[in-house]
Amino acid sequence: MDKNIPFLAQTQILAVKLWTSWLNFWLFFFRNLFFYEKISNPKNILIYKIGNIGDIVCAIPSFIAVHRFYPRAKITILTSPGLRSAPGARELLAGAWYLDELKIYYADEINSLNKKKKFIKDLRGNNYDLFIQIPDDLANFRTLFRNMIFAKFIGAKSAFGFKIRTVQLFKKTQIDYTTQKTEVESLLDLLKENGLKNEKVEYDFNITDKQKKKISDLLENKFPRRLPAGHSRGWKDKAEKAQRKELIIVLNSGGKREANRWSAENFGRVGKYLQDEYNAKIIIIGGKEDIARANIIKSFLNQENLLILVNQLELLEIVELLKIADFLISNDTGAGHMAAAVGLPVIGLYGIRNVFGRWFPYGLQHKILCRKFLNCDYKDENCIKKSVEMTSVKEVKKACNEIINRENSFYRRLK
Repeated sequence: MDKNIPFLAQTQILAVKLWTSWLNFWLFFFRNLFFYEKISNPKNILIYKIGNIGDIVCAIPSFIAVHRFYPRAKITILTSPGLRSAPGARELLAGAWYLDELKIYYADEINSLNKKKKFIKDLRGNNYDLFIQIPDDLANFRTLFRNMIFAKFIGAKSAFGFKIRTVQLFKKTQIDYTTQKTEVESLLDLLKENGLKNEKVEYDFNITDKQKKKISDLLENKFPRRLPAGHSRGWKDKAEKAQRKELIIVLNSGGKREANRWSAENFGRVGKYLQDEYNAKIIIIGGKEDIARANIIKSFLNQENLLILVNQLELLEIVELLKIADFLISNDTGAGHMAAAVGLPVIGLYGIRNVFGRWFPYGLQHKILCRKFLNCDYKDENCIKKSVEMTSVKEVKKACNEIINRENSFYRRLK
């Protein structure tokens, strides 16, 4: 334990570890009791992972790892975004080579006892050899035990993954004094603990030629380029970055929770700085609910170097756009994880909602701005909002400059 951590905080951190270990001991006990049969070479695997954009993107390396370890098995993902209107696995994983089947359900399909019975009966007919639980970060004992029973009811012969990774006990102390691995790394560690070793972190998206062309055409129509003879028109991905002079920066000012959102006015001020200092092309993305914020940002910017694509793109089209961009400035949302998946640097504007580090985008190329050691209740939305708002425009400008001028980066050409 770090000697700089106060004794009370050390005691609380130890209590968190002991409590988590105690709960996981009983989950391990019941897992072995219910699933004593070990299947060394499963032919039919069901992976259970619920969640929205960020949750699913962070789980993609785990899905690929399962496929790599069991290349001959049929792999099915069972998932739910909750409400029918919420985006998630359907939009991100359609046609992915590492999955054989995608089963999606919604909250209204299991909201009665009869519906639950039918749901279980339909799954039971698939005769799964192995059930892999990819748990939520904050999944509690009750939820994981329930999912264990669910796996038993659908007839799975073997199962694993029922592990508590984060608890809310002494949340302020955890955030102020500890750092956790990213969600991507934590889920891969869970697989390793159960014998599924993986050599590297892999992502892949089934982006169609039509989706690629849409992004290329949108950029070419807004930002037409004068290219030397012999160069084809149209915007490409990373391979072309070293050949162009345009700096493309994407802004994502939205977020599922209001408390997670840095102000639209601040995004506008940063965007204006980037246009004035670097002649940057600014692209704003987001959903339907972000239109008003995009209009606020627009009022700060030079329209000639601005492209607003809010509520105009599918998720995989956003991924394609991020391949072409130079970096992303984003709140704590799924867009940051999509950017990390394609190797794009992210300037992340984070609050104290989650244990420090867990929901940061995967990789070392990012700049994460986050305040800790606040004098308020970390479980309160007003406190979380305060932590996000404490990040200044000056700090974000500095982070932009550091990414643009990063050592051994092609951005140095622009100076």
